[in-house]
This record gives sequence, C-alpha cells and structure tokens, in this order.
Amino acid sequence: MEELKIEEAFSKLEALLAKMESPEITLEESFACYEEGMKLVKHCSDTIDRVEKQVQVIAADGSLSELKTFGGRPEAGME
Repeated sequence: MEELKIEEAFSKLEALLAKMESPEITLEESFACYEEGMKLVKHCSDTIDRVEKQVQVIAADGSLSELKTFGGRPEAGME
C-alpha cells in the first residue's frame, strides 16, 4: 500500500463507504470493507504525518531539499 498515492486512497475510501451504505451488502462484506478502510485510513494518516514532519524540517532550517523528496524519491511534479 506504500505505493498508493493519498488521492487514490481517498477515492478508495469513498468507494468503500458507498458500498457499506448499500442496503444489499452482507455483514461479511461490511466487515471486509471496514478492515480495508481502516488500512487505508492508516496509510493516509502515515502519509500526512510524513509530509507534516518534512514541512516542520523546512520551517526550521529554511531548506527546500526535504520538500522535494517524499519517502526518499522525487514526488511527481516536484522534480
């Protein structure tokens, strides 16, 4: 799930929520959706925490080098 962009994770969460709101969903499917959703929420939270730490480093020393990398690799459009 590390390769999943946060925008994709939010889209998947929205799809899971829509599925869980469906009256046709079984209890087992609902639990499976919940479990997958919680993994996606953790991924999003971890991603936001990493970016927040990078912003704090930039604010502390004024350097932009931390902002240009995300998880050790260049982020799309920020190369």
